[in-house]
Amino acid sequence: MKEQFNGTWLFIKTPDHYVKNNVIEFSENEIKHFDIENTQGISLSKKMNENWNEKLSEAEYLFINPNRIRIIRNGKKHSVLSEHESVTVDWKFEDDYEKLNATETELTESEIQSLKFEFNWNGEKRNIKFNEILDSPIIQEINERLKREGSKIVLEKLNETLFLSLYNDNDSEKLIPIKYVDNKILILYGFPREPYEIQCQVIE
Repeated sequence: MKEQFNGTWLFIKTPDHYVKNNVIEFSENEIKHFDIENTQGISLSKKMNENWNEKLSEAEYLFINPNRIRIIRNGKKHSVLSEHESVTVDWKFEDDYEKLNATETELTESEIQSLKFEFNWNGEKRNIKFNEILDSPIIQEINERLKREGSKIVLEKLNETLFLSLYNDNDSEKLIPIKYVDNKILILYGFPREPYEIQCQVIE
C-alpha cells in the first residue's frame, strides 16, 4: 500500500447526504468503511461496516490534493418529476474524503470548549460558542414544545483529531476537523467546497 493512502479519511458530507458520519481506511487492496459513534464524553469510536466491501483496484479515484481523495462510484439516481412521474438514470457519484491529522494545540479540551469564535465560510457567517444552542428564539420555543434538543456545536475527538460536531436533537449531523487552535485562531478543514480550509478568529 502506497504511503499516500495511509491514515483515516473522513467522508465529507454535502447538504444532499443524510448518512451517518463515517470514515474509510485503505488496507492492501481493500477500502474499509467505518461508522463513527460517540462512546463516552467527547470520545468517538469507529465501528466497521461489514456490509460495504470495495476493492481499491476496482475503484475510480483521484487526489484533489495530498490530503483529499475523490472516489467516483457508479449507481442509479432517482428523481421525482411529479406526483405520478419519476425517472431513474445511471449516475456517477463523486464522494470526497479528507485525511485526518492530529490537531495541533497546547490548550486543554476544557480550554478549547470555553472559546468563542467567528465562523465565515463562503458567506455563511456566525459567532459560535461550544455547547450553546444555535437556533433562533422562535425555533427554540418550537423545540421546547416538541421536546427537542435543538442545534449546537460540541467538541469531539477521534484518535488525535478534534472536531466541531454539529448536533441536532442529539444526533451528530456533521464533523468538521480542527487543524490548529490556540487563544487567537481556530483553523478548520474538510469542507465540501473550496475553500477546504478556513481560519476563524477567536473572540476574547
